Amino acid sequence: MEDEVKAIRSTNLEIDRKIGELRVPFLCLIEGPNDSGKSVLAQQYTYGALCAGLPTLYITTETGTRSLVNSMEEITLNVKPYFLKGLLQVFELHVKNLDWDKELSARFLELILRTMQVKRRYGLYVIDSLTYLVTHADEEDILNFFTEARNIVDDQGKSMIVTVHPYAFEQDMLIRMRSVCDVHFILQLKEIGDKIVKILQVPKLKGAVKPASITLSFDVDPAFGIRVLPFSQARA
Repeated sequence: MEDEVKAIRSTNLEIDRKIGELRVPFLCLIEGPNDSGKSVLAQQYTYGALCAGLPTLYITTETGTRSLVNSMEEITLNVKPYFLKGLLQVFELHVKNLDWDKELSARFLELILRTMQVKRRYGLYVIDSLTYLVTHADEEDILNFFTEARNIVDDQGKSMIVTVHPYAFEQDMLIRMRSVCDVHFILQLKEIGDKIVKILQVPKLKGAVKPASITLSFDVDPAFGIRVLPFSQARA
């Protein structure tokens, strides 16, 4: 079934109407600060991939397996049937409270690469988030990780979503990371009137039929997930 999948959607009608589908295979970078919606956006596309028939490996440094499945179910992304059938596997990396250094960071980055190379039955790999693993990593190890990720996408036809906090990288490194990606989402928090809203920018979208530099405003409804707001934010 994986070979038949040509593209995935978020399954959120407003997001899909404004952004369109992501054509597989792709390497997607989602960057943004805390509470900007990175994980929810990654989860939307995870659900879309599963609905399209693409088995998914979700590597999380943010939460546990049960918490992830339950939190997705709470925002109407019912992944439990896929999880029970083995079409969704959650790989927990317990990275908090570790004594991080360059060597440990390199080992964890290598562990993720090996995991993806071994578990080839999956068509989509989600890494949420890479921040803890790269904060103390050498530039060479980070570049090697994204080079190998690019090779997995190109040589094996797999797709990958990586979420990061931009503060973990030097600007030059961010530019180089963005350059190897097919899809680039930037999330920000903005004060509009008396409300803090989330802004999603899409400066890069491989094979896009939509205009470049898409920008939309949204919020995360605890009961319904991402809700696109009826007003737009001008580009900075």
